[in-house]
Order: sequence, then structure tokens, then C-alpha cells
Amino acid sequence: MKLYKTNMKASLSICLAALMLIACGDSDLDDRFRGKLNDVKEQAEADPADEIPGSVLPETDTAPSTDVPSTDVLVSDAGEVVTIEAVSYDKIFGDEFTGTSLDATKWNTAYQWGSDLVINEEEQYYVDSLVDPDFGFDPFSFDGDALIITATETPAELSNRANGQSYLSGAITSATKFTTTYGYIEMRAKMPEGFGLWSGFWMLGADFVDLKPQLFIAEHDGGKPNSVFHNYNYHDAEGNLRSPGQWEVSTENATTEFHTYGVRWEEQLLVFYIDGMPKYRIEGENVASQAMYLIANLAVGGVWPGSPQSSTQFPTELHIDYIRAYSKR
Repeated sequence: MKLYKTNMKASLSICLAALMLIACGDSDLDDRFRGKLNDVKEQAEADPADEIPGSVLPETDTAPSTDVPSTDVLVSDAGEVVTIEAVSYDKIFGDEFTGTSLDATKWNTAYQWGSDLVINEEEQYYVDSLVDPDFGFDPFSFDGDALIITATETPAELSNRANGQSYLSGAITSATKFTTTYGYIEMRAKMPEGFGLWSGFWMLGADFVDLKPQLFIAEHDGGKPNSVFHNYNYHDAEGNLRSPGQWEVSTENATTEFHTYGVRWEEQLLVFYIDGMPKYRIEGENVASQAMYLIANLAVGGVWPGSPQSSTQFPTELHIDYIRAYSKR
């Protein structure tokens, strides 16, 4: 996940319709990730970000519909429901999470840079349960219909193994196991409520070169239970981190009911959806054209949501019904 503010000096080459935007900042993920790989301990000092106008969409676009989770359908421009095949879409990846354990052919349970590297001043330790099943806590469980990622306070006896982090939680990534370029990607989930809880469904460039894209399909601040956020970050030719900005979408019952969160990614186009309705659109040559992989996680604390408060209850849970990816033929 992201959100350190970084200087934006170059002109933005992504073209956007002008409307109000709530900008929450940008990411130092690149600096930390590169530093981990190269064993470099210094990171760039972050500067305030420029505000860049964003674009809200009327609800007239189209997206794969998940009103019937067991049926892969798409809503056409005319509004009728048609099959994915009828509009030349194929499902290329999916996990319905109906089993009793994570599918290791699809998922990793740690970021590529490992669990010990803390990003964004987050306060959790991601337990790599697929690699270390005897850690002493497994954040992943199943109820027959959904994957449940649980965050809890770190027991004293696990503090050293958790690198001194105050909380334990989980993250899944498809790095090295599934990547895609373009298509429609969607998660159906119920987010946890509570100050300091940071749920995310996002994508990261597989090689993390050139634009080094970070695509935030849906982020949720547990202190704002009825809001969901969309964003996209990339690096310009001078290496500056750029973003159209993070857009806040009112989403009632995000913490008490399941909703679908998706993005339609095409050449020079990103359209973000909640429950099949378009909410935010980004167009331009700096929309990623390189392969990215999937990430879903539950962070605790960090520069964006802040630390948990006394009212935040632990353990807490992120419920994921499914994650799916489609590609045009």
C-alpha cells in the first residue's frame, strides 16, 4: 500500500475531466522496495504533493456484473445482461475461497520484499503462513463461503518473531503466480470497521520498472466506514511519483455488507467500479501497459489511517468472497 507524499514537478500527461478531488498523498513504496532489493537503507525525503483534479463518472458505463456471484456476466451499453463470452471476455484467474486453505498455486502470503520491512509506518506484521505454518498465529481462515483475514494484537510470546510489531495480520499476493495486462479485475468483500484499520485491494507492476505502476482498486479506512477510495500512482520520465489523486466514494454499509470493487483496465484507460457502477475514470498515455499482479491485505495503522484508538476492537476481520480477473479475447 502507499501514501507518502512525493514532489510532483513534471506536468501530468494523464488527461482528466476537471472536478473536485480529495488528494490523500502518494507512495514511498518504490524507494522502500528498491532499497530492500539493493540493501540500500536510505530513502528519499518526501515533499508535499501537488493537488491534481480528478474525474467522477456518471453511472452509465459498463462492467462485469456480480449480482449473481456464480454467473459470469456483463452489463452491455444498452443495459441488458449478457454473458462474458458474448462480449469476448474470458475469465483468466479466479478464487472463490470455498475451501479450507489458501491455494499456494495462486497466492503468496508475504510481499516480495518480505515481512520484516515496514512500509508506510504500518504497525502490523504480515504472517507468512504458507512459508511458516508454525508461526503461532494464522491470519487466514475460511467459513465455507469466504476468506477471512484476521488482524489481532501481537501476543507477548510472538513479539520477537513479529519484529516487535504491535499487531499481526495477513496479505495475499499473486506475484510470480499470476499477472495480467488489461482486463477487468474484481473483488467482492466486506471491510472491517475501526480507526487505524486499512484494507486494500490493489495491483503492483510485476517488474516494477518504467512507470512502476501502483493501481489501488479499492482502499478502505476503517475510521470512515462508509467510504471507499480509488487511486493510481506511476513515475514520470524524471522519476517523480505522480498521481491523479485519491478519490473518495460514499459506500453505505461497506463494513456490514459485501460489495464488489473492480477496475476496467484498457489501453490508456482505467475505470473504477463499486457494485458494477462506474465511479472514477483516468485516461492518458501514463496508464500502465505492463503486467501487474494482485494484492489483498489488511493493514493496521500507518500514515494514512493513523494508529488504532481505544475504540478499535481486536481481533478484526476482512471478509473476501472472491477475487476474479477477466481478459478480452
